[in-house]
Amino acid sequence: MLQMKLVSIIIPYYKKKKYISKTLNSIINQSYKKYEIIIIYDDENLDEFIFLKKITKKNKKIKIIKNKKQLGAGNSRNRGISISKGEYIAFIDADDLWQ
Repeated sequence: MLQMKLVSIIIPYYKKKKYISKTLNSIINQSYKKYEIIIIYDDENLDEFIFLKKITKKNKKIKIIKNKKQLGAGNSRNRGISISKGEYIAFIDADDLWQ
């Protein structure tokens, strides 16, 4: 039997409070279930960080990593890659949806 491989889904996050719940739900509702979600919080303002912690606290597959300073989307993705554990990497922006 084929073993499912872990997929690391990396989400750079900057001021997307309005969209992130739908984005996360679009990932969680996929049929493939062996994944980790790594959100790279790229905002020095922590207001939305607290919100993110609250909406993700019950899901053990979601990790939130806070950048010490703003790095931008590309460098935030690279940071996510460096801490990912998956054999495969997938990217989604915090305001996108997977169908």
